[in-house]
Amino acid sequence: MGSIPWQLGNLSSLQHLDLSLRNLTGHIPVWIGNLTRLTYLDISRNMLIGDVPSGIGALSGLTYLSLGLNNFSGVLSKEHFSSLVNLEYLNLSQNSLKLDFSNDWVPPFQLKGGHFGSCVLGPQFPAWLRWQASIDNLDISNTRINDVLPHWFWIVVSNASTLDLSRNQLSGGLPEKLVLPFISAMDLSRNSLAGQLPANLTAPLLFNLLLYNNNFIGTIPAYICYDFLEINLAYNKLTGDSPQCSTQFSLLQMVDLKNNNLSGELPLFLQNVGWLSFLDLSNNKFFGSVPTWIADKMPNLEVLILRSNMFHGHLPEQLTRFAGLHYLDVAHNNISGSIPSSLGRLRAMTHSYSPGGNNYSTDSISTFIIDRELNYTHELTQHIVLIDMSSNGFTGSIPKELSSLKGLRSLNLSNNQISGPIPDGIGDLKELESLDLSFNYFTGHIPLTLSDLTFLSCLNLSYNDLSGSIPSRRQPETLGLV
Repeated sequence: MGSIPWQLGNLSSLQHLDLSLRNLTGHIPVWIGNLTRLTYLDISRNMLIGDVPSGIGALSGLTYLSLGLNNFSGVLSKEHFSSLVNLEYLNLSQNSLKLDFSNDWVPPFQLKGGHFGSCVLGPQFPAWLRWQASIDNLDISNTRINDVLPHWFWIVVSNASTLDLSRNQLSGGLPEKLVLPFISAMDLSRNSLAGQLPANLTAPLLFNLLLYNNNFIGTIPAYICYDFLEINLAYNKLTGDSPQCSTQFSLLQMVDLKNNNLSGELPLFLQNVGWLSFLDLSNNKFFGSVPTWIADKMPNLEVLILRSNMFHGHLPEQLTRFAGLHYLDVAHNNISGSIPSSLGRLRAMTHSYSPGGNNYSTDSISTFIIDRELNYTHELTQHIVLIDMSSNGFTGSIPKELSSLKGLRSLNLSNNQISGPIPDGIGDLKELESLDLSFNYFTGHIPLTLSDLTFLSCLNLSYNDLSGSIPSRRQPETLGLV
């Protein structure tokens, strides 16, 4: 740890300087502009602060300049780039820098890689990008752009391999025909893009279709049948049925279509997604019964979220064939019949579940359970063992076999027509942090075994016909009773 050594300023013939990941503090010294032979300068991933000296723009031989992941602030103007005619790679990301150029500024360089994430480029779309015809990698995510995404942009980046425009306020639409033959990663999520999705997308190398949190309308185009790794169209205004695909998906692992106005039965293309691990269709208008083929066709599914649709019929016994399913949410549908006793054989729920050794605290799980309808992520669901069957038409009693699900952290059976006593085996669910059995027809005494749930922080037994007091021998003081 320390500042950039002043002795380096005497190395007038220095061509390659890499000081990344050195825990450097302080400022960039003014003498950096005297190292006129430099072709490569990397001082990224340190703790440097302050302004970037304009003298850096005199380093005409630079082809590579990386200042990312520091604490730089201030404004960068055209003077900072005045002589950088050979610059091909520029990384300013994860700083508090503002790039302030006039709309008619023509950069002296032709970038192949430009990384500006979390700098300030907006509010106008950076017009100088029009002149960057050699762009291969571009990141302008979270740069406070509040403007229409210009059509010329797609011509400029037509040969790019990665694009990240996420977390801005980009508006307007996408071209009807989008040809990106070399693109492998593209993120347009969390903007205000509108209109219909491109009718034709030519992107044979694209792995992730990330268009979520926008205002797209219309139907899902047929290119959803491409063999992507991830499809995320959540939080748009898409309507209609999903395309019927004959593709045998060999890569697809995640499909997230939540919070649209999609309809029809469970999309048939899901019969061809043998490696799918995450499926979220919540908050749409899907109907029909949950098909019996679901486990056979998606054997690797770990997270299944069908909440807030119009599914009906019984929950199929075949769900227990999911060897890895640890998150099952079918809340707010019209599913009826008894709770399948076979759910007790969901193997991934019978033990504590912490992929990668990561665990979430009791507080974070409780917050997630309360807020998940508005704010949850794919990453968070990977670490939770949950069953939510609330707000359906389930009848009968709680099967005693559910006590085998010793990894469960949240169980919600509220707002159904379940009757009978709460089984004593509920106390075997030692990992349980949230239990909601409210608005049912439970009778009898509240089981003493509830006191064995030492991690329980949220308990709701209201609106039943239960008697006795809630045992509280071992629960933490944070237990919230409703």
